[in-house]
Amino acid sequence: MNPLLEVKDLEIAFKKDRAFIPTVRGVNFQVFPGEMLGIVGESGCGKSVTSLGVMGLLPKEFSKLGNHSEILFEGKSLKHLSDVEYRHYRGNEMAMIFQDPMSSLNPVFTIGFQMIEMITAHLKLSKKAAKTRAVDMLKKVGIPRAESVVNEYPHQLSGGMRQRVMIAMALSCNPKLLIADEPTTALDVTIQAQILDLMKKLQKEYQTAVMLITHDLGVVAEVCDRVIVMYAGKVVEEAEVAEIFNAPKHPYTVGLMNSIPSLTDEKERLDAITGSVPLPEEMPAGCPFAPRCAHATDLCFSEEPVTVNVGPKHYTSCWLYSGEGREAADGRAFSRT
Repeated sequence: MNPLLEVKDLEIAFKKDRAFIPTVRGVNFQVFPGEMLGIVGESGCGKSVTSLGVMGLLPKEFSKLGNHSEILFEGKSLKHLSDVEYRHYRGNEMAMIFQDPMSSLNPVFTIGFQMIEMITAHLKLSKKAAKTRAVDMLKKVGIPRAESVVNEYPHQLSGGMRQRVMIAMALSCNPKLLIADEPTTALDVTIQAQILDLMKKLQKEYQTAVMLITHDLGVVAEVCDRVIVMYAGKVVEEAEVAEIFNAPKHPYTVGLMNSIPSLTDEKERLDAITGSVPLPEEMPAGCPFAPRCAHATDLCFSEEPVTVNVGPKHYTSCWLYSGEGREAADGRAFSRT
């Protein structure tokens, strides 16, 4: 099966003073039709910037893509599209749900106005037909009294209802790819579960590929097929979800797994990864995770690791699994506590 979306050697740099500082550094991944890919990592790892780069929403005056970076959608490069050409892909082919629906919806226009405006722009329907589609989509995402909600303003709805509206808007033009940037972060646990169930149901119904960005590994375990783990602007591990949870390889992934609370553990304190993600302008030499890694060797502080295959469809960027680093590792690294 050919990938729907293919990201190759993605580098994104932002302007600071007179220089461009790399924030996303050589990211590679694929999204296949109908699958749900999870992207996880701490805040500041480059997850949201990567998604904005795919959507063509980065400010051109303050950012730039690397010369060898490539973003392919159904085999066609999006890198050099004009704003008008990119607008065709946004909505028609791919859509995005942002983290905070209150800042994504315009507070001075009704829900119906905003949905109708988008539907008429992309599907070329009449306003009457677009309103009917808007009401139908609101019903599909489980919003009661949809006929009334189209005439209401965002502030009149709860956070969960606003997020449902955002999902309805994103899916109203039948995109092939949906990017969801932490769609449940601001919601309580019960509403989170409802939104995740809704996304899974709609994904199966429409056969939409989903790129789910989150820092919640519980969400990943619940809904995703594959997962990539990002750290300091790079992909450090990629595998199918069951493989990541059963046999994580990269020390960072292991640290994330060990920080998940367990009902059966009798620990008084949760495990934590010491330190924090380095700032883009303060990136250390060698492996960016080395200063926080209990298994780092001299090699880790001097050379950046290469990506190696460590199992079926399982890849990691860590010296503990390649070359002389593997010998230094001694096999001790990755038993989960």
